[in-house]
Amino acid sequence: MFTVSVDREERVKMTLPQRLTTIPRYRETDAVNAPSPRTFTLDMTMRRGWTINGRTFEMTAVADDEKVRLGDLEVWSFINQGGRGGMGMGMGMGGMSQPHPMHVHGLQFQVLRRQVEPAWQSLWDTLGPGFVDEGWHDTVLVMPGERVDILLRFTDFEGWYLYHCHILEHEDMGMMRNYRVVAS
Repeated sequence: MFTVSVDREERVKMTLPQRLTTIPRYRETDAVNAPSPRTFTLDMTMRRGWTINGRTFEMTAVADDEKVRLGDLEVWSFINQGGRGGMGMGMGMGGMSQPHPMHVHGLQFQVLRRQVEPAWQSLWDTLGPGFVDEGWHDTVLVMPGERVDILLRFTDFEGWYLYHCHILEHEDMGMMRNYRVVAS
């Protein structure tokens, strides 16, 4: 058992600032791939389990479309098929549609926009107002039938990093991939 005893009153009165720090926004037009974002389709299949672009985790591999250049600003699009349930593909998989909190290691990003498939609009209407997309993020929740575009700059270091669903069962079943930052 843990017991906490308070034997004196706090003397320092703390106040919240009237205004939070302003965060400079990246400009989408500055992204090297702005006209054609790098797309990551999140899906569930009976044969492969939870996948990103039809692939599961490989410890020592990075696909060609998962290599980025140091210093580049890119747009990434996460599309949640929801067990083949979103983006015009029907419910599928017995309605097995789940959100995916997508986490990108090694940097923080800005959320550009969310697009919701009409079939999922009623779900979005109950949850959408609760999302906070302003500021810096390292994880973004992608609802079934939703596409979320983010803007990331690959600064500081070359090397291998992970991006994955932050639901442990999904990650452990393969919804995790490497990306590699290479010299410009």
